[in-house]
Amino acid sequence: MMKTAQNKKQNKKKKLKIAVPKGRVLKDALGLLRKSGYVKHPDADYDSRRLIFDYQDDDVSLLIVKPWDVPTFVEYGAADAGISGKDVLLEKPRNVYEPLDLGIGKCRVVAAVDKNIMDKEIKRCRKNAAESVLDDIKKKIYYSGTNLRIATKYVRITREFFNKKGVSNVQIIKLYGNVELASISGLCDFIVDLVSTGETLKQNNLTPLEDIVFVTSRLIVNRASLKINSEEIASLIDNLKKQVKKEC
Repeated sequence: MMKTAQNKKQNKKKKLKIAVPKGRVLKDALGLLRKSGYVKHPDADYDSRRLIFDYQDDDVSLLIVKPWDVPTFVEYGAADAGISGKDVLLEKPRNVYEPLDLGIGKCRVVAAVDKNIMDKEIKRCRKNAAESVLDDIKKKIYYSGTNLRIATKYVRITREFFNKKGVSNVQIIKLYGNVELASISGLCDFIVDLVSTGETLKQNNLTPLEDIVFVTSRLIVNRASLKINSEEIASLIDNLKKQVKKEC
């Protein structure tokens, strides 16, 4: 009798642990996992102060963590896989496997400037084509020869962007939130920030100057789990890939 119970326990399929980000991507991530057959419950059942959800009828356990922490949980094996924005993966590279673009959480990292500056330059160059005006403004700002102050939480992405342009006269001011306030208060010349609809920029009298990175959420996998749980991970990738194709 005891042997049978032990055998059942041993034969029971081990659930994968998936780290899912809190915030705006959570709903889309849950929807994708639900349509792929991994979670069975409505969004409300995962919306609480709990951080681990291991429902018996779900095929995976979920760890709900801050977006910037997802790659860390996956790299160190606290989660077998995770869903992370490309901006996070570029800003803080981790030793994880990135097999799939999930196509959710679409947004972009942009350089943005005070709208009054943009309007002034457009007015000055109003006879030129809009694209030409924008190019002129970029040149004036990027290659002015003066020390440019840029406020952002994306220090690495910003530095690499300007290095590629050959612009060295930049002072990057690291902020953890309310980046738009930096421009309004005169702390910086312009900002680099994550934009979805652009409404926050608009409300703070800022306008996009240039797209730096287009961002979507990616499936990432712990490299050890890729070998130890190869069958389960392969199935996860395949099922999510099929669902992503359906939604394209």
